[in-house]
Amino acid sequence: KMKIVYLCQFSAGACGVWNRVYNIAKELAKKHEVYVLSSNITKGTEEKAKPYEELDGIKIYRFPIYFRLGENALFWHYEKKLKEIKPDIINAHVYRHPHATTAPNIAKKIGAKCFLTTHAPFVEKELRSTILNIAVSLYDKFLGKKVLNSYNKILAISKWEVPFLLKLGCQKQKIIYSPNGFPNEYLKPKIKYSRRKQKTIIFLGRIAPVKNLELLLWVFKKLLDKKYNVKLKIIGPIEKGYELAFLSTIKKLKLNKKVELPGPIYDLRKKIKVLQESDIFVLPSKREASPLALIEAMALGLLVVSSETWGGKEFIRDTKNGFLFSNKEEFLRKLEYCLKNPNKLKKIKQEARKSVSKLSWEKLAKKEERLYTNP
Repeated sequence: KMKIVYLCQFSAGACGVWNRVYNIAKELAKKHEVYVLSSNITKGTEEKAKPYEELDGIKIYRFPIYFRLGENALFWHYEKKLKEIKPDIINAHVYRHPHATTAPNIAKKIGAKCFLTTHAPFVEKELRSTILNIAVSLYDKFLGKKVLNSYNKILAISKWEVPFLLKLGCQKQKIIYSPNGFPNEYLKPKIKYSRRKQKTIIFLGRIAPVKNLELLLWVFKKLLDKKYNVKLKIIGPIEKGYELAFLSTIKKLKLNKKVELPGPIYDLRKKIKVLQESDIFVLPSKREASPLALIEAMALGLLVVSSETWGGKEFIRDTKNGFLFSNKEEFLRKLEYCLKNPNKLKKIKQEARKSVSKLSWEKLAKKEERLYTNP
């Protein structure tokens, strides 16, 4: 039995990093003593979360932040708690973050093995402020190589980020590919082939500028103008400060009555049901590293249409197990193709499920457990 500690910036709210930490920790907590140390900020709403919580066998400790750079780089004092727990294993999440910079040092002092799960932070250049971009390039230049090589192993969540890690000076033999996954329940239902006249397009995820939903609304409007019998559901929490801009786009395109915005769904069974009632899953993001919602939709055997982000290209082979687009005309064309040819697309739906079927959290957690015992 091992004592395992995960370090991540958030452990409450809608957050891809936390989603991964929680799902793997939950599996490992069935056999091991598992802790999560994080800030006390709830991702997306900025509310304060409880200082201690036990969730599915995971002991979660949360700490107030004393400094922050941008939205995600949070500084909080976790060191004392970590030394108190004396873990065998530390897994820090997100390269460059303060806790992921200091973790290997503490691990050395307490004799723990230390791992980094990167989360591919190599795509956000235009998203960051100038100051943050300067901080990032200084970090990579002066600290990157030293920090990366002070870990026992580096878990890369995508194949495309490996060249970036090597360029930073990370030793090749330290890098292990460990993608994001989905709960087993997604593989249980049979793939649905709908005979409904009205088709449903669904987006599921954070409603935020980076998800490029204006593009989706534009394309949806065009489909309605062309008299397609189609409806659009956009499901997820709206990021603080984005609500006005988003809702005014809907108004401007006169889509008020046409777009469904039911809010976020956190219950797994409800989420699966809503996805199964849909025909086409879309992900029009400007940037994605290893998109959880996309993998989940593919596991259910949905038709998926994604922008050509690094993360989209990692999982979709265009026209084989889904569709990729690089501009709005192509997005529209591929959606039209899906709406016109539902019978031609059975094989694509089957391929979508098959291509991600090995990525259940259960299997990924077993792989991570083996790595911990024998890095």
